[in-house]
This record gives sequence, structure tokens and C-alpha cells, in this order.
Amino acid sequence: MDFLINESQLRIILQEQDQSKMTDYMKELYSYTSNLVVKAKKSFGLNLKFLLTWGTSVGGLVMPLDAYIRTGRFDLTEEQSSLILFGVACAYFYENSKAFKTILLKIKEEGLEETFKEVLIKSKNLKDSFLKFLSSINSTLGSSSDLLAYSFLIPIIGDILSASNGGDLQTTAMTIAKRLVASGVVVVGQVALTQFIKKMIKKFS
Repeated sequence: MDFLINESQLRIILQEQDQSKMTDYMKELYSYTSNLVVKAKKSFGLNLKFLLTWGTSVGGLVMPLDAYIRTGRFDLTEEQSSLILFGVACAYFYENSKAFKTILLKIKEEGLEETFKEVLIKSKNLKDSFLKFLSSINSTLGSSSDLLAYSFLIPIIGDILSASNGGDLQTTAMTIAKRLVASGVVVVGQVALTQFIKKMIKKFS
């Protein structure tokens, strides 16, 4: 039996698919951070469980850098790549810790200081681009911790804008925020996230 749906219903289905993809991606980001913590313990005896507090936010910032390292420009072993990523993650989320100092020492021992600096510069460029984006939507995020808390959105900005196409602004923003928070791995509250997404959609609509 064939079922016919109108354009409005089709748009809703497509939006739900996009939003489901975003929720799945949140879990992927958290899983990425979890794996990073496991690698740190297994390979170097480092306890980086604190990074799980930021979960998806760590993944949002570090995962693109992982892809950057794997472009082939760097001749690194898997453990060396992980060590660089541990260093970047701790530089933003765990800066004054003993673990961070231990990582920097290991990076120096491995002769990876220049590589670490290059990847760290790349991370700062990514952060600066995100800051400019926040400024362009008149975001009220003020502190560095606010910025880092929302960094889980970096990989899915395009998906959010795609899912919002043609929908009611408030409803769309609320629905996306609700789904992301419902993933159980986002540290930002639904109300604040809804307002943030609303501003984002409004900027590009």
C-alpha cells in the first residue's frame, strides 16, 4: 500500500532525521572523549577522567584536530598522535593540572614539541573562528568556560542550519535543543541552548 504525504509532513520528517543525526553525533563526540581517556590511562598511565565532565565539548574541539593530524602531513605513531591530542585537550580543559605538565614532559621526551605547537595553533584558529561566529550572532557567552561548554556545536553548525530551513524559529530551536540535551551527554541546559540556537538560526535565515 502506498502512502502520500504533503510537503509540510515531508519537511518535518527530514528535520527529525537531521535532528536525530545530531543527537547521534553528540554520543559519538562523548564516545570519542571516553576513548581518549582510556588511551591516556592505557598508554601513559595518565588519569584524565576529568575530561569526561566536558565530554562532548572536548570531542567537539579535539576531534577535528584528530582528523587534521591524520591528513598525512605528520609522521606520527598512533600513541604519538594521541599524546598530542591529550596535550591539546588538557591545554583547554585541564590547564593547571599535574597531568598536563606530565603530558608536556612526555611530548618533549618524544621530540614532538614543534608538532604539538603546530596542532595547538590549529586548535586556537578553530577556537578563534568559533569566537568570531559567536560574536556575529551577538552571543552573550562571556567566559572561556562558556565558550568551551558550547564547543560541541562546532561540528554540527551546518546540520542545525539545515534542519532549521523553513521551520518556525522558536519551535525549531527548542526541538533541536531538547534533542541534544536528551542525548544525556551535553553539559548545557535546554533553556540556554534553545536561546543560543535561536540566535544562530536567526543570523543565517
